[in-house]
Amino acid sequence: MRGLLLCGVFTLLGLAACGGKKDEAKDPSDEKHSYTDETPKWDSSSSTTSTQAEDKNRPAKPAGGVAPTEQTKRRSDQYDKEGTDVALKRAARQVKDNCGQAKDENGKAIGPWGKVTIQVTLGANGHTKGTTVPSPWQGKPVGTCIERSFMNLSFPPWGGSDNQVDWEVELVEPGKEGKK
Repeated sequence: MRGLLLCGVFTLLGLAACGGKKDEAKDPSDEKHSYTDETPKWDSSSSTTSTQAEDKNRPAKPAGGVAPTEQTKRRSDQYDKEGTDVALKRAARQVKDNCGQAKDENGKAIGPWGKVTIQVTLGANGHTKGTTVPSPWQGKPVGTCIERSFMNLSFPPWGGSDNQVDWEVELVEPGKEGKK
């Protein structure tokens, strides 16, 4: 009982020690700072002649240039090629890793395998609207797998009309994944 009483007293003392007037957080931009520079300023008269000679041999740095925060403006009526390529490459990698193993209703991977160029319709809303797979892949399990891999991709939207792009994918025959 005595230990419990001591514990309560220490808790109250701890809480009392933490109390007091609390200062509100201040915005650093509101304060005016007076900085003192403790490091000495560079004095051009103290440099050595060899350093000065090296500076004269260096090409002059161009004045101006593009500030790091400035970005080139992208047209809003065209799709963002870089952002869209990321999504398309990811889907193509998924095709290469998985679709060559797609099986028919008998449980057999029937192909065809190899590289194929498909057409992907990019919606201006930032999602794919469809994929066209050419024959002999169309209608086969590998073709269906390609279509599913390119379904519902997300990429940066734009203000123009839908675009259709050709994209090459590779279907790898099962058992030959690591060989080239």
